[in-house]
Amino acid sequence: MEGLSITGKRWVIEDDFRRFPGDEKDYAASLLSHFRSHRGLDTKFALPFAEPGSEPFDMGKALERTQQAIVQNERVAIFGDFDCDGITSVCQLSRAFERRGLQPLLRLPQRVTEGYGLRLSQVEEFARAGVTLLFLLDTGIVAHTEIDAAAHAGMDVIILDHHRLPQKLPNAFAILHPSLAAHPGIALAAAGVVFGFVSALEAKEGTKEWNGREEDLALAAIGTVADLVKLQGENRELVQAGIAALERAQEGPIFELRRAAGIVGTLTSRDIGFRIAPRLNAAGRMDDPMIALKALRGDRESLLLLDHLNTLRQDSVRGILSRLGREPAGEETAFLCLASREYPAGVVGLVAGKLVETHGRPCLVAHIHGERCTASLRSIPGYDVTEAIRSCSDLLLTFGGHSAAAGCTFLLSEFPQLSARLNAHARERLTPERLCPILAIDGVLDPDRISLSLCAALSSLEPFGEGNKEPRFLLPGVQFSALKRVGRDFSHLQGMIHSFKLVGFGLGSFFERMPQIADVACRLSIDAWNGTQKAQLIVEDVRAASSVSLVESEKQVGAVKT
Repeated sequence: MEGLSITGKRWVIEDDFRRFPGDEKDYAASLLSHFRSHRGLDTKFALPFAEPGSEPFDMGKALERTQQAIVQNERVAIFGDFDCDGITSVCQLSRAFERRGLQPLLRLPQRVTEGYGLRLSQVEEFARAGVTLLFLLDTGIVAHTEIDAAAHAGMDVIILDHHRLPQKLPNAFAILHPSLAAHPGIALAAAGVVFGFVSALEAKEGTKEWNGREEDLALAAIGTVADLVKLQGENRELVQAGIAALERAQEGPIFELRRAAGIVGTLTSRDIGFRIAPRLNAAGRMDDPMIALKALRGDRESLLLLDHLNTLRQDSVRGILSRLGREPAGEETAFLCLASREYPAGVVGLVAGKLVETHGRPCLVAHIHGERCTASLRSIPGYDVTEAIRSCSDLLLTFGGHSAAAGCTFLLSEFPQLSARLNAHARERLTPERLCPILAIDGVLDPDRISLSLCAALSSLEPFGEGNKEPRFLLPGVQFSALKRVGRDFSHLQGMIHSFKLVGFGLGSFFERMPQIADVACRLSIDAWNGTQKAQLIVEDVRAASSVSLVESEKQVGAVKT
C-alpha cells in the first residue's frame, strides 16, 4: 500500500487541527486552549458520587447494610477480579472494613483455573465460611444464577460493578453501577465506584478526610488508568487527585510500589499505565492475583515477587512476538488467529493486542490446554469483535466481552473452522484500507514552534489516557542529524532534529531505512538532566517526506476525533 510509514502504518491526521492556529504572542497558551476546548477538558467535575443526587439508587441500602454488618460483627466476604481494577477495588474496600475493626474474607479468582466472575463453587466456599454479606467488585452484574444461590445460602449480595448492564438485573440486595446513578456521567472504572462508596460510607459517619484517604485515592487512580476508561469528567478529576496523592506518599505500600517501579520525579498517568499497573496485573497473569493484593496491603515479600513476575511476563510476550516476527499478514488474512500450547494463558490478550498494533487487523490468540483452547481477542476501531465471535457461537463453549476486546473457549478440533469463519466475517466488513495499522495524528506542527514553554503547556493536559490521548504531531520535511542506534540491544534511536534531541523507542531496526528528508510523527516531552530542562521529541514513526504531506492533512476530513 502506497504512502505507508517505515513501520507500515497509514497516518490519519485530525482535520480540525491541520496546521495549528495560534496567537503569535503566546502560541503555547493558544494551542493549549485549542486542545482543552476540543477535548472537553475545561468543565470541572466532582469526585465520584460527591454531588447530591449523583449517587446510584441503591447507595442508601448498601450503606445501611454495610453498617449493620460492622455493628453486628458479621462474616463479610469481598470477591473481585484478577486484574488491576479489581485488585485495587478489593484493597480499598477491605481497608474501609479494617478501619472499623472487621476483617473481611478476601477472594480473587485464578485466571487460568477459575476464570473471570463468580462461580457456584465459590458461593459454596463462602457459605461454608459462614458469610452473610458478600461484596462483588468489578464483577457480578451478569451473575444471576450465582447470586440467587448466594441468597439461598443466606447471603446478602452487594454489587459494585461498571460493566455493561444486562437487560435484566440480578436479584442482588443492592447494586451500585455508574449507569444507575441519578445523573450518570463518564463511565467509571470499578475502582472509581468503590472509591465513591467508601467516601459515602465515611461521610455517613461524619468523616470526609479519613485516615487513609490518600492511599485510597491512589488506588482508585491506578485502577482507573489501568482499565482504560475515558479520562474525562469524574475519571479525570479522580486520576488527577490520585496522582497527586501518589506523589505525596513518603511511606507505606503505595510509596514502595512506586519506588519498586523505578519512578522518580514527576509522576504521570503513563507511569501508572506502563510501570505500576503491569506489575499488579503480572500477578494474575503469571501466578496468583492475591500476590498483588498482598503487596498493596504491605507485604514486602509479595512486592518483591511482583518484580519477578513482571519480568517473566515481559520475557514471555517478547519471546512469542520474536518468534512470530514482524512480517505483515497476507491480504487474504483479515482476522489473525493463532493457537499454541506454548502461549501462556495469562499473556494471550497482551500478545493479541501487540499483533493488532503491528498488523492493523483483529486478532485471536489462544492457549491450548488438553483438548480445549482459551482465547483472547482484540479488535481495530470500528469492528465489533464480540459480534464476530457471536456469529460463531455454535463453535464456542463460552464467550463474552465488548467491541474492542473479548474472550472465548472452544474445543481444539473447532479451531480451523473458527478461524475460517472469523476471517470470512472480517473480509465481508473490512476493506483492504482498513486492514492496515493506523497512526492517529492531531495535526501538523512547524518545528520552529517547539519550545520548552510549549512542552510544559501540553503537559498540563495530564492525565493522558482514553478520551485524552497525549498529543501527537507531524513535523513535515525535516532532516535528522547525529542519528545513531542506542540501548543495550541497539533497539532505539537517538539524534537531533533542528536543535532538539530525539528519542525513537523501538525504532533501532529501521535505522538503515531512515529517509534523508522525512515527515516525523512525534510527541513532545521535557528532558530534565543535571538541573536543566530542554524540549525533547519522542519519535513514534517516520515516512519519506512528500510535497503533498500538508495537502493530505487538509483532506483528512473528520478522520480521527480526539
